[in-house]
Amino acid sequence: MSTNLVLNFRSALKNPRWRRALFIAVVSDALGFAVVLLPPLQWALDAVTAIAFLIVLGYRWKLLTALVVELIPAIQLFPTWTLVVLAMAATESPKIK
Repeated sequence: MSTNLVLNFRSALKNPRWRRALFIAVVSDALGFAVVLLPPLQWALDAVTAIAFLIVLGYRWKLLTALVVELIPAIQLFPTWTLVVLAMAATESPKIK
C-alpha cells in the first residue's frame, strides 16, 4: 500500500496544479511562523491561502478541515497546509488516460 502512495505522489507532482498547491502551502506555513503573534494577520493569511487553494485545486473537504485546524491558536504552528496538500497528492487516484 505504501508503494501505491509513493507512485500516486510522484504522479501528482508531475501535474503543475499540485506543484503550485505545494508551493502555496509551504509559503503559507512559512509566513505563518512570521505572523504567529498577530492573530488577525494569521487569519488573513489563512483566508488568502484557502482562496488560493480554491483557485488551484477547486473545492475539497480536506482543505476545509485544514482551515479549521489552522484557526485553532495552539496548533497553528504545525505545518498543516503542507501536510494536507502532501496527503491529498499521495491519496488522489491517478487519472486514467
